[in-house]
Amino acid sequence: MQLGELIGSGRDADVYALNENWVLRRNRDGRSQAGEAAVMAHLHAHGYPVPEIHPAPADTPADLVMRRVEGPTLLDAVLAGQIGVAEVGATLAELLVRLHAVPPRGAAGPGTGTGTAILHLDLHPLNVIRAADGPVVIDWSNTREGTPAQDWAMSALILAQVSQDGSELSRAAAELLPALLSHRPAAIVLDAGVMAWARDERAADPNHPPGDLDAAVALVIARAG
Repeated sequence: MQLGELIGSGRDADVYALNENWVLRRNRDGRSQAGEAAVMAHLHAHGYPVPEIHPAPADTPADLVMRRVEGPTLLDAVLAGQIGVAEVGATLAELLVRLHAVPPRGAAGPGTGTGTAILHLDLHPLNVIRAADGPVVIDWSNTREGTPAQDWAMSALILAQVSQDGSELSRAAAELLPALLSHRPAAIVLDAGVMAWARDERAADPNHPPGDLDAAVALVIARAG
């Protein structure tokens, strides 16, 4: 497969243009993306906004060919003044609610907010592209099934951690956390138990320096009321 220009790089993968319609994402460590591709194909079939997976498999399991999506990430759009923090919080919340309503693969019905659902577990403004026809969620490398509260806990924890790390993104993250939580469904309870789970998952991920996760957990619990 002939690769075009390198158009993006993430924490563990690079994205190359194939043509004007398709791109290839390649994991640098050779890890298979077959499971991720299957989840994305399932979500796309149910109308959830993810890039379409190419019907022909890539040359190696570490490669994933998908529809090219043009547009800035939600984070870039905020920093450029194209969108406000309140709208980003509402968008992320809507994407979480819509995701958890998609039936898990092989399941008879959708998630209800308290049962098993498809989770993203890394849904934040850098993983949402603001395309011309609406937001598109990318980077499904952490996806698995679980309870919707776990997904909300992880998104909130990521924002809380960034808000406290002293980076140039801290202010935006601090404003975005309550904006996201204000749209939380009543069934989603972010208590000490689910936040401890999110903290342990975050700490175990080698791609994310743990930082002061206990302080971030405390902030989420306080903001969530």
